[in-house]
Amino acid sequence: MISYKIISLESEVGKMEELLKQFMEQMDKRFDQMESRFDQVDKRFDKVEQDIRSLTEEVRLNQTKNRSHFKHVESQLEQQQHTFQVVGDEIKGDKIDIQYLNQKISKLDMEINNLIQRFHS
Repeated sequence: MISYKIISLESEVGKMEELLKQFMEQMDKRFDQMESRFDQVDKRFDKVEQDIRSLTEEVRLNQTKNRSHFKHVESQLEQQQHTFQVVGDEIKGDKIDIQYLNQKISKLDMEINNLIQRFHS
């Protein structure tokens, strides 16, 4: 009877060992799958990091270009403001000259009218 129990126990241990072996094989497969997925995730993160670096570099280049462009635009605006100031000053001078000439013409018109009236009288 003891030998039967030992054989039965050995059989049960054998079954347990087989189940444990199957369980370990399944765990190994799962771990391999998880490792594969982690590798894929690592690759995706590497690509994301590379994309972020690329975008960062592009943003920096655009900042530099925009600064240069704005400096150029500001320079042109300053030149145009100076030109408008000069033209405005010239127009003011021309206005004064026109007023002066209008006064002179008015005086001359009056003198001509006086001469015409004397001539007719």
